[in-house]
Amino acid sequence: MLYQHENSSKNYDFRSRHHDGFIIGAHLHEFSEIFFVKEGDADVVINGKPLTIPKNHILFIPPNYIHEYKTESSKVFCAVFSNDYIPVFFNALGNRQLICKPIDFSDSLYIIEKLYQVDKTKPLLISGYLSVILDKVINLSKFSTNEYSDGVLYQQIISYVSRHYTENITLKSIAKRFGYNEKYLSNTLHKLTGINIRKLISMYRVNKAKELLSISKSDIIKIAHDSGFSAINTFNRTFKELTGVTPTEYKNSKNPR
Repeated sequence: MLYQHENSSKNYDFRSRHHDGFIIGAHLHEFSEIFFVKEGDADVVINGKPLTIPKNHILFIPPNYIHEYKTESSKVFCAVFSNDYIPVFFNALGNRQLICKPIDFSDSLYIIEKLYQVDKTKPLLISGYLSVILDKVINLSKFSTNEYSDGVLYQQIISYVSRHYTENITLKSIAKRFGYNEKYLSNTLHKLTGINIRKLISMYRVNKAKELLSISKSDIIKIAHDSGFSAINTFNRTFKELTGVTPTEYKNSKNPR
């Protein structure tokens, strides 16, 4: 499972593309996503659940939902955007877990067209179009009511890790925080994501380090600490495992002399 570092840690970031066929393996990111099918049917898997998205339907994918696309022949439009565009939606969602399903937009294609053509330098306009789309999504969607389901537990863990990864968190502390057995918690996350909690935390920390290495003039040791790593050796090893380069090599590539 891939964590998409590029779809995180940015403000008012909106990207969209048309695809003739779309195959991408299981991944997650901090941004929200809208997937619209223009022609054919598209096969999608959300948190392990397969879905078929018919023509003129959209699928809204909230942050940190594991998703993959398995469609070769359909034509689709995909928009990925930072969550600061839609604060009212998240306020309305509250602590509920949205159950992803296709939403028929046959009678509202004009608003999808507007989103296709939007000037990406106008965040207020983008926010308006997204809000119109998501008003329909939230009114036609269902929500998980079982607070003990694996899917809800996964979302709770992801949300907690995304807020606290710079702190000294471990499998043990997370299990205690949510009141679950460590082994059950680890097995549940691995079943849903294919990774363990240690790697999940490392992915968030390395993502933060990449951001700091790109913009900060701080030394490597301080960046490691600010990203949640307690030891520089662990930071160097983990960073290279996940990116293929050392922190110094990455910093030099982003800040050439």
